[in-house]
Amino acid sequence: MRGMLTHEVETDAAGFIRTQVALGKRDCATIVADTVEFLHGYGDPDELRALAWRLVGPRFAEHLEAQATWPERTDSDRLTDAFRALDAAGIVAREDFACCQNCGVSEIGAEATEAAPARGYVFYHLQDAERAAEGGSLWLAYGLFDPSGDQAAAGAEVVAAVRAQGLHVDWDGSAGQRIHVRLKWARRRAGRLAAYVTGLAGTDVAVEVTKGRLRLPPAMDVAVVTQLLLPWLPEGVRVKVGALVVHREHHRLVSDDGRAVGRFDGLRLIRGEEAVAGEEPGLLDVTYEYLPTGPSEGASRPMVLPELLDVVRRLPTRTDSWLSAISATGGIVQMRYEDGRLWLETPHPDEGAATGKHASLEEAERMLTVLATEDRVAIAELDGVTTQRWH
Repeated sequence: MRGMLTHEVETDAAGFIRTQVALGKRDCATIVADTVEFLHGYGDPDELRALAWRLVGPRFAEHLEAQATWPERTDSDRLTDAFRALDAAGIVAREDFACCQNCGVSEIGAEATEAAPARGYVFYHLQDAERAAEGGSLWLAYGLFDPSGDQAAAGAEVVAAVRAQGLHVDWDGSAGQRIHVRLKWARRRAGRLAAYVTGLAGTDVAVEVTKGRLRLPPAMDVAVVTQLLLPWLPEGVRVKVGALVVHREHHRLVSDDGRAVGRFDGLRLIRGEEAVAGEEPGLLDVTYEYLPTGPSEGASRPMVLPELLDVVRRLPTRTDSWLSAISATGGIVQMRYEDGRLWLETPHPDEGAATGKHASLEEAERMLTVLATEDRVAIAELDGVTTQRWH
């Protein structure tokens, strides 16, 4: 029934949004949609959606203000580093994996491929992550894929890796006890994951994908379209906004009538106004894939450096997961994990070759930083690089 949202519903919505923003995983529009689904049956969907939009902006603003005061390396960063080390050592390590303990245990085996067999696993699931994001501690599930193996030894290996990153761990050494990690949850948001609207425009506009693949509702608020959709359009996707077809070219939005504006000036484009599309230093077009079952961006989206580095640090290390970043002038730095080793390269299509090396994570981050801040590829400057012909 319209007009009947209770105080309890508003409180539940605020709590859900606070947790989802703290998790640092979903973008603003997705959190709004998830809030409506979370409260399904407790109010009119349009009113629930309006409530979510009203609440989500201030919560994003509070989160971004808070993260500016965090230390350079948070407990959440330390946990990610521990999981990456375990993953490379043959213990499949996944953060925020599956919805619950039972689903996680039944699904984690699919993360170990025949090409990169693993000895065991460690994960925490969505409910674990939500409790930690709400101020609690974290519990890790672990085990060996061979049921006859020493399960407690797997737990000890996980404990050692987590402690090596400076986190506090409680565990009684028994195979039946999950590992308790005391931490302060702190996931940073950057780029698309930090974008939000301060308020809706109150005017909906028809939207339609005319080329490429992107799921959109038939109509969206103008503020959502111009502040959350158009600035991050995937490469190759064209969207009809009202009567205007728009696509993105790196840092610019280009209309079918030949006008171009900066990617955050979509409102001017829709209104038919002129605007100068200035440069946006540091922006890269990025595609990546967390294999075998994790998130991916098959068509490149624009990323700023902090957002990109967070993606790199979470790449699974033994499943051929990969990432490619392209600068405004076409410079390319790309990487792929091969059985725990990171192959870093830049391609030379005209020569049918690529220059690269098995690199450290620090070297990969440094090359991406140079690409973003200087718009140049510096891989050839690394020690030990080789040029390999494509077969």
